[in-house]
Amino acid sequence: MRLAAFVPIAILLGMIVPPLYTVAVGEPVKLRMEPVDPTDAFRGDYIQVNLEAETVPESRLDRSAIEYFAGHKGGELTVYALLKKDEKGICHVKSVSAENPRGGIYLKGKAYEWEDDEQKVYIDYHLDKFFVPQHSGKEIEQAATKGRAAAVVKIYRGRAVITNLVTE
Repeated sequence: MRLAAFVPIAILLGMIVPPLYTVAVGEPVKLRMEPVDPTDAFRGDYIQVNLEAETVPESRLDRSAIEYFAGHKGGELTVYALLKKDEKGICHVKSVSAENPRGGIYLKGKAYEWEDDEQKVYIDYHLDKFFVPQHSGKEIEQAATKGRAAAVVKIYRGRAVITNLVTE
């Protein structure tokens, strides 16, 4: 009987604790974004976040990732995107590997689509929505279209959580 009560609690804790721990101890970084501003009837304004780091040119993929996509058209691969800060403090993808990096700041994601024509891979980091105060989404969207918006993300061992959206 006691085990039956413990299982749902353990599942809920397993869903809640990792993101909270990431926010508490993660490394804060900024990632350039290109959002769309939809509205959810039940939850209000949110930004559909499209990160620059989600589209990576082939030149930044390591050999193992390139070989995987050469043999698995339409496949899905867990990848690690190593990040590097520029002079403005914005992080960009330095390289993408199928192997977990030994150090540095990196994002873990799923590379799921390869575009032969464009020589790019699309990576999903599960950083696609962020809820904002009512009627503030348009301001962020306008800044993003001018290249002046970034997502502030906390990262811990590849796991990432958006904590804020900022305009420059």
